[in-house]
Amino acid sequence: MPLTTNNPLKMTLFKFDLLEGYPELIHGISTRHAPQNPLWPEIQPERSDEYKVGGANLGLADEVILKRRAELLAACGGDWQKHSSSLTSGYQVHSANVAVIGPEAYGANHTWRNSIPETDGLVTDLPGLPLLTGHADCPPILFYDPQQKVIGAAHSGWRGTVSKIAGAMVRVMVETYSCQPENILAGIGPSIGACCYTFGGPGLAEVEKAFGRDMLAELLPYQPDGSRTFDLWAAIRHTLLEAGLKAENIETSELCSQCRHDTFFSYRATPPELRGKQGNYAALIMLV
Repeated sequence: MPLTTNNPLKMTLFKFDLLEGYPELIHGISTRHAPQNPLWPEIQPERSDEYKVGGANLGLADEVILKRRAELLAACGGDWQKHSSSLTSGYQVHSANVAVIGPEAYGANHTWRNSIPETDGLVTDLPGLPLLTGHADCPPILFYDPQQKVIGAAHSGWRGTVSKIAGAMVRVMVETYSCQPENILAGIGPSIGACCYTFGGPGLAEVEKAFGRDMLAELLPYQPDGSRTFDLWAAIRHTLLEAGLKAENIETSELCSQCRHDTFFSYRATPPELRGKQGNYAALIMLV
């Protein structure tokens, strides 16, 4: 699905075709663009393309971030008044750590300053419990098993991709909720693409160790200038197929956050002195 503003807040969102059409599910990935019809005009950025919903050292009040996340929830189709306090995110550390989110998360405000420690993947079968991950080049992955009614959200940077967090997500869904991999749907969201993600150093050996020498030509293609880039989307897709997902149940946005820096926050597209302050876009998924 292309980027859309077809929601009550007229917020620009990316949505997966694969996850549309399930009335029990809402999802969306924000951009850097503020809603045209906001819930709270007073928390909007001075520039409409600086709608940061997370990130370190932003200098924004916590209330601003929390309300912007509530606006994202509303734009995705959720009841922000009822479910904002249950929105759950992890303190992302580029790991393959996956947390199962249980009833204790209802109303617990596990977001922003009170996130799940050292966690890059979240899984639940509970309705009314939104899961959120933050991104500024690293791929978001959203999961749904329509048979068992289980959802998941993962932050998969290069370290998480090499550690195969996508496979860990599937494993947790199978072991905890008896999901069958062939029933699981997965969407790989906007993030830095192989067109831009120059990659080298010790990380090359880690990619080879994780995926094997035979995969290097596909995952680490050479560019005309002799450099190599890392195709995170292909690596994640390979991991999902390895975990038992069907090829037709995997969707990739193919939107590069660095190429589309006008639409998505990008760490790499940000001047070095401002990195860490560029803000994040967010991926959200919830059973209703």
